[in-house]
Amino acid sequence: MFDKRLMKMCPESKKYIAGNILLQFLELCCNIAMIMIIAFSVQNLYNKTWGLTNLNVPAVIIAVTVILRFFTTKYAVRMSYLASRTVKRVMREKIYTKLLRLGTSYREHATTAELVQESIEGVEQLESYFGLYVPQFFYAFMAPVALFFLFGFGGSWKLAAVQRLVSFLR
Repeated sequence: MFDKRLMKMCPESKKYIAGNILLQFLELCCNIAMIMIIAFSVQNLYNKTWGLTNLNVPAVIIAVTVILRFFTTKYAVRMSYLASRTVKRVMREKIYTKLLRLGTSYREHATTAELVQESIEGVEQLESYFGLYVPQFFYAFMAPVALFFLFGFGGSWKLAAVQRLVSFLR
């Protein structure tokens, strides 16, 4: 479930989440390019319009896409870390200021150990929420739509519809 209140509490993490989504989308584009080059090369080899000497350019393109995928994955993980780090810092500051505001009266509702444990575990869960769940949530909506239009404008709306249906059923 997507929680707008959590996003409002830490607006500076939005740029890292957007960066993560963009990098995941670029990784998808690299995957598409790599698969298309492989399919095109296999088709030409099967039809005997190419020989093994014609595979130099596709091999270089595939190598470049693999390198690009490496860097996009690396920086997507970095963006995930930066988003969660920002959230952890902000949430810990808010918890600390609230405890200072409450003073010693918090002991009427919970023990110190209980409060510390719950605040630490809660903040750590927010790390996975902001760093992993939210970017994946938006990417999961964008990727099938992008593939639908790619397959559709690539010549086969039937294939696009089947791909969309399969991704919907997952």
